[in-house]
Amino acid sequence: MRTTALVAAFGLLLSACATAHVETSWKDPAAGPSDFAFKKLLVMVRVSDGTARRAGEDELVKYLTSGPRGQAGELTADASYRLLDDRDLADREKARALVEAQGFDGLVMMSFVSSQEKVTVQPPSYGTVWGYYGARSIVYDPGYVRTDTILRVETTIYRISDGKLLWTGISRALNPSNVPDLVRSVAKSVGEALRAQGLIP
Repeated sequence: MRTTALVAAFGLLLSACATAHVETSWKDPAAGPSDFAFKKLLVMVRVSDGTARRAGEDELVKYLTSGPRGQAGELTADASYRLLDDRDLADREKARALVEAQGFDGLVMMSFVSSQEKVTVQPPSYGTVWGYYGARSIVYDPGYVRTDTILRVETTIYRISDGKLLWTGISRALNPSNVPDLVRSVAKSVGEALRAQGLIP
């Protein structure tokens, strides 16, 4: 699905809060906890809509810096939109020079992979004839139709010094209400996966 269609999906305000979990992930076999002990992270949400990008990156910065290392002053994070505009992003060498000049040692990037709707139909039911035999009234279940929005988001973590990919994972998010809600839920799922793999405390 094109990015513009994904952006449109983000605009739908749904009744449930987003819940996300990592479906698949890959880690550089040589990478260990020390490789993930970043001091200055650049965060990037790859989407063509500028408002969605800013909202997503601001939420990711907020999430990362609210953890123990951020609160202790051991980790800082900055949104990429404050450093790189669309023209900078299109020029790889310029973007690299700008990022390295600012002293970032890691990059966390979220990219929106796909969006789909899942419709669940529960038909109406009167129950069984013998279950209600002799009853004064018949209990009627009207059934329901429920539509869920499912988004898949790829999160990649790079080391800036050599551009090495350290970790990547695909998260499945259900019913995000907005971009910050989606980013926060995906970031939480990625953090849980990294802890389970012993890569962060």
